[in-house]
Amino acid sequence: MIHAATQKRFARVVALLLEWHRKNRRSFIWRGLKRTPYVVLVSEFMLQQTGTTQVENHLPKFLKTFPTVKRLAEAPRGEVIAAWQGLGYNRRAIHLHRAAQAIAHRGRFPKTAQDLQALPGIGRYTASAVLAFAHNADTAVVDVNIERVLSRIWKRMPDVSATLPIRAIYDLDAAILPAGRSSMWHEALMDLGATICTKKAPICGECPVSKHCASAHRMARPPREPTRSERRYFGEPRRIWRGRVLRVIAQNRSQTKNRSQTKNRSQTKNRSQTKIEIANELQNQFGKGGAEFRDFLDAILRLLLEEGFIESGKGGFSLAEQ
Repeated sequence: MIHAATQKRFARVVALLLEWHRKNRRSFIWRGLKRTPYVVLVSEFMLQQTGTTQVENHLPKFLKTFPTVKRLAEAPRGEVIAAWQGLGYNRRAIHLHRAAQAIAHRGRFPKTAQDLQALPGIGRYTASAVLAFAHNADTAVVDVNIERVLSRIWKRMPDVSATLPIRAIYDLDAAILPAGRSSMWHEALMDLGATICTKKAPICGECPVSKHCASAHRMARPPREPTRSERRYFGEPRRIWRGRVLRVIAQNRSQTKNRSQTKNRSQTKNRSQTKIEIANELQNQFGKGGAEFRDFLDAILRLLLEEGFIESGKGGFSLAEQ
């Protein structure tokens, strides 16, 4: 239950933030497209842990290759993974592909949060984002930017890394969001979090709602500690090498496909690559080699096999097709 005083304060916050957003709205390709549930779903999958510039570059090409959820559902897995290259975190491509197959099997796009969350790879945020941005539904949407912004405005945060429990933020957002303006409201929160109320260095002096913010000018900035994901392998995080190995295999598929233009898309066959060929290509591109690196490559290939990105045969490794 949100206190009446909080409701009153946030009514002013909503008005000021929407006014600021009308003048400072960020322009992205996905915001300019017709925001069908399918387009929103694809863009939200891409935006998970990927920079906006990369998504801007890849979204149009991906939608041209797979213009409908049916086309995506019918595509071989290897084709989807190949089209995803450059976006990172390739597991998302498999989840998106499986979600498309589930939607195509049902024969309609889900219209409730419960039905959306029943699809592979879709959690509460993605489900609510599809409803808010494709249907302008009055539903709470909470990503990391919104969680941070609303936490800071609502209660004084001890430092820039602190936020309130996400359940509390969902409850707050549901209580204060302006009826019939869900899409604009959540875009405004995201844009404020990305440009002014940033994670490490909020610019409170330029914030349109700083007078109503409990944390403005009051947050300490603790020293940053390295995360486990930042552990280095041959100079880079392991996830970077996973992406590079998969890209080498995907590029081989694309080259094979280009040499087979007379064949139907579904009849195109991958040429497998041996571990030696993959290692040689990585050495050519990144200058890494030797027994220790080959052992590391073995571990990466096993991981990609376990995760379903690639498959192995007599000739070596290729992108998974199923």
